[in-house]
Amino acid sequence: MEKISYLLFDFDGTIVDSMKFLEKNAIFLLNRFYNFPSAKAKLSYRQTTGLPFVQQMEMISPGTPSLNGEVVDKFEQMKIERIYEQELFPEVPQVLVELKNRHYRIGISSGTYEHIIIKYFEIVGIQVIDDILGYRDKSFEKGKPHFDYILKKWNLTPDNIIFIGDSLNDARRAVDNKIRFIGRLGLFNKDEFSQIIPNIHIISNLSEILPLFPPLGEEIWT
Repeated sequence: MEKISYLLFDFDGTIVDSMKFLEKNAIFLLNRFYNFPSAKAKLSYRQTTGLPFVQQMEMISPGTPSLNGEVVDKFEQMKIERIYEQELFPEVPQVLVELKNRHYRIGISSGTYEHIIIKYFEIVGIQVIDDILGYRDKSFEKGKPHFDYILKKWNLTPDNIIFIGDSLNDARRAVDNKIRFIGRLGLFNKDEFSQIIPNIHIISNLSEILPLFPPLGEEIWT
């Protein structure tokens, strides 16, 4: 198996402590527009989280495209009004800088619109990220399109990449594309992740990945 040289991180719930904020917004909208009880709204959101919200709504309420469009617009409006207030997990800046010092490439892969994520990192001032990839449309989204972009850009194989995320859909994407995966605890527990990837490596803090990735030689990118 080839050596990992590229670490790809999910955004919401992995790098940024934003999942409670997003889940609260989704529950509010599902209750208001579809009369979902809070428990049903919460379950529906969690079962589809990790996907772009437009795709979540296609799965949650497949027979109401017009209403779904209105709800997606409202969700994105609520998100952009407050997303820049959501804080990085405390360990993130130090972990990313240390990985960069060890000569790893670092990427972000998210279902959030790409321009939002780019602006977020401009605001927080993190400059060690090689690729910021978000949702543009269905032809460029988290999963195979993002993985293929990275593989081609950096001339890598799937064995060179590891994906770190907090959702079951993140884990499914990794498995489907033969990419190794580390799960971050948050909305989902180890047993839930293990149903997708037996013997999965689980973390509760990103600093826990540092012992897994010793320094690479500078020559790996020459």
